[in-house]
Amino acid sequence: MVFTLMSITAYDWLVVYLLRESAHKLKQELDSGKDAFTARNDSQAYYLHSLSRVYCERTCLEWFYKYCTGPDISPSLSQVLLSLCALFGLWSLQKHLSILYRGGYISGSNPADIIQSAILTLCSQLKDEAVALVDVFAPPDFVLHSAIGSSDGKIYQRLYNAMLETPGCLERASWWQEFVDKPVRGSRQQAKL
Repeated sequence: MVFTLMSITAYDWLVVYLLRESAHKLKQELDSGKDAFTARNDSQAYYLHSLSRVYCERTCLEWFYKYCTGPDISPSLSQVLLSLCALFGLWSLQKHLSILYRGGYISGSNPADIIQSAILTLCSQLKDEAVALVDVFAPPDFVLHSAIGSSDGKIYQRLYNAMLETPGCLERASWWQEFVDKPVRGSRQQAKL
């Protein structure tokens, strides 16, 4: 839960920082004599685009956190969802570390190391719940496209069928002749090394 709140706080700072930087860049473009369309166009590539992504990620994270801490969620489910929420927050925040460093929100290597180790810790906590989390989304078998991960339980039949569907699986390999025709010793040129 601490990592989720830390991520939301960092996202709040990112939104304000990128909004301020975007406004500064737009004003700078307008002051240089560009028309409004060109000024907006030139300022959106790095500033406004990043701002919109950060704002959407922050909103998703906040809504996810509010849902996880809601009164209608059972405590056992709430713990798994809070871990997943923290993982999403840290994983998303990690993509914006360069902006956090550039803006002065964090400094040194310690914050990046803490985020990475927290992500690994959360992944190891969630690995026992991975099957249940995938089953919640219930993607159809053709989406997973896994020979051994199908819901019908026919693991060996599906694995065998997947092997047979591989192009060229029942044909000789193109290089089979190299193993049959062994060269006679001394018939090829010696390597110069």
